Amino acid sequence: MIQGVPEGLLNPERVVHPGLDRTQALLARLGNPEGEFPAVHVAGTNGKGSVVAFLESVLRAGGVRVGAYTSPDLGDVTERIRVDGVPVNEARLAELILQAVQPVEELEEGPGRPNQFEALTAAAFAHFAEEKVQVALVEAGLGGRFDASRCLAHPLLSLITSVSLDHREFFGPGLARAAWEKAGVARQGVPLLTVEDKPEVLEVFARECQEVGAALVEIDPRDVELVELSWDGALWRSETDPLQLGTFPTRLQGVYQGPNLALVIGALAELVGGLEIGAELIRRGLYEASWAGRFEVLQQRPYIVLDAAHNPAAARAVAETLDLLPPPKGRRTLLFGALRGKLIRAMAEILFPRFDRVVLVTPASERALPGEAVAHQARRCAREWEVGGGVGETTRALVEGLGEDDALVICGSLTVVGEARRVLEKCA
Repeated sequence: MIQGVPEGLLNPERVVHPGLDRTQALLARLGNPEGEFPAVHVAGTNGKGSVVAFLESVLRAGGVRVGAYTSPDLGDVTERIRVDGVPVNEARLAELILQAVQPVEELEEGPGRPNQFEALTAAAFAHFAEEKVQVALVEAGLGGRFDASRCLAHPLLSLITSVSLDHREFFGPGLARAAWEKAGVARQGVPLLTVEDKPEVLEVFARECQEVGAALVEIDPRDVELVELSWDGALWRSETDPLQLGTFPTRLQGVYQGPNLALVIGALAELVGGLEIGAELIRRGLYEASWAGRFEVLQQRPYIVLDAAHNPAAARAVAETLDLLPPPKGRRTLLFGALRGKLIRAMAEILFPRFDRVVLVTPASERALPGEAVAHQARRCAREWEVGGGVGETTRALVEGLGEDDALVICGSLTVVGEARRVLEKCA
């Protein structure tokens, strides 16, 4: 629900329809703002938001006026659309959406009623044009081929983080289909950079790039290696070091940031010739980057960590990070909640055995998977488990019971992380 936009105006369906006619119609009503700025288009299963966050921080450090469009959000839709780190004004966002959508009857007679993501994408592009951004960083919502974000007119680069099994309700089973969807961000004459290294996925990327006339640039996901990890941050180095950064720190410390950083460095190597950002400013930008809910250490002693892991690959990355950090001496608790359609069994097998206690919650979402529905996986994998109530009340109760050396990890979906984060901010 977007404040100021009447309920029912937008199509409530969360679907991927072939064709971009609806979004193009909205952009036409807004004066085709997508032609007013160059952009970097980011697709992939995991890591898109982190890549945007790193690039956004580096470009800002270099004095570039930068727009960023990401999704989903942690509870405030204005967070998705930012210029120089500042979210769009809520009233202006509603005004842009209404301008694009009304009268909706004309759209219904033509391409159809747009959904929320399509309306937000058009509004984001209009906001970037109004604010005269020098570069926009645009994250694909679902897939890429038929995603509203593909309406960008002047992409500088296309980036694909990785491809793993997720969103099967939209793309169907199998990596090849998911890869084909994401490869749809390839554009003629625009380099497509990826850290994906699975042969069956790269084969799809190569075929798509050849068909549209895009150069495929394969970046080794292991190029950036972890030097040191602590609860305060991480230290990295690039083996090829094209930007001459040497070792560099980040406050984002998930070990899964290694491939994301490799892609960011590869993208910057393509961009810095035209943007003239020196190594020290790049180092500063990488360090200052923040991305809420992605292995976010909210506090230490007791330790509270938020991560929006919502598929097996993301769950595995959280587990690997926890395994490398100095272990808390106290009791480790996992608060876990998820949405329907996720690969719960695989996520449970990865995460649940690593904790002394697992607490299952039900997110406040129409797509929520009830905590009780995960109980049979907890019986299989958890040492000790229970079904809690809502995310907010359960988070509050768990925090009140934490000892100084205990740890609480909250994950399963961005919805869960957002709900918990709002409660934790009030508790601070």
